[in-house]
Amino acid sequence: MPELETVLVDEATFDEIPPPAAAGARCQTCDYWERLDGGREAPADDAPDAAARAARKRDRLLSGRRLAGSYAMLAYGAETVERTPIGYAQFGPLSSYPRAGSIRDRYPTLPESPAPWVITCLQVPETVRDASERDRVAIALLEAVCTDLDRRGITAVEAYPEGVADPWQPSAGPAAIYEAAGFSRAAGDDRYPVYRRELAGAADDETWGDLLRAGTPSDEGDEWPLPLPKAPDDDFLRLPPERPKRPNPFGED
Repeated sequence: MPELETVLVDEATFDEIPPPAAAGARCQTCDYWERLDGGREAPADDAPDAAARAARKRDRLLSGRRLAGSYAMLAYGAETVERTPIGYAQFGPLSSYPRAGSIRDRYPTLPESPAPWVITCLQVPETVRDASERDRVAIALLEAVCTDLDRRGITAVEAYPEGVADPWQPSAGPAAIYEAAGFSRAAGDDRYPVYRRELAGAADDETWGDLLRAGTPSDEGDEWPLPLPKAPDDDFLRLPPERPKRPNPFGED
């Protein structure tokens, strides 16, 4: 396997996500997996909603960061002088990707519990010219994603590649990459397979402590995610006044 440095996407690296294989596509604005009516087409650079779409995408990828980690990972060549990403993966809980849920609904034989996390995008740009090297980068990146999900306590992960002439064109990447990384076909046919890998969910106490500390809000400011509701006179321990009883139409005992 090639020596890679893998990092979870954050605000600083979001714009470094490399372009996917599909012509005209742009990961920073794609909402294909997040919406049932989404498309892979990228807006023009000067489109009025381009910046707004990029902001929504960034917020979605970073939405789980404070608790467990962001929903995307970049791979960099460890031995290259120039720090340029050579791989990208997007993933997350099934609930974050309605299109993945819709695909999965077609296969009732798939296990329902626990709900898997899904890898929706796995891309190595064409700048990695050698085909075998491109595959090795993708496999190493996929292994790094599974290791990180295992650290988060995830017990199953799925992917939905498509069997087409150029397997890199669909965002999920080639089915052969998943097979090489320990995934097995769990449902579907050669055209629309479902690949699944069971994980140990082996988060230890130290890891969970790190995750919980990352999710603890600051004591400063008004950034608590669930502020205490305000009651009259700010006395939230006071019981509400007793409601008047309705007369019993059948008489009192």
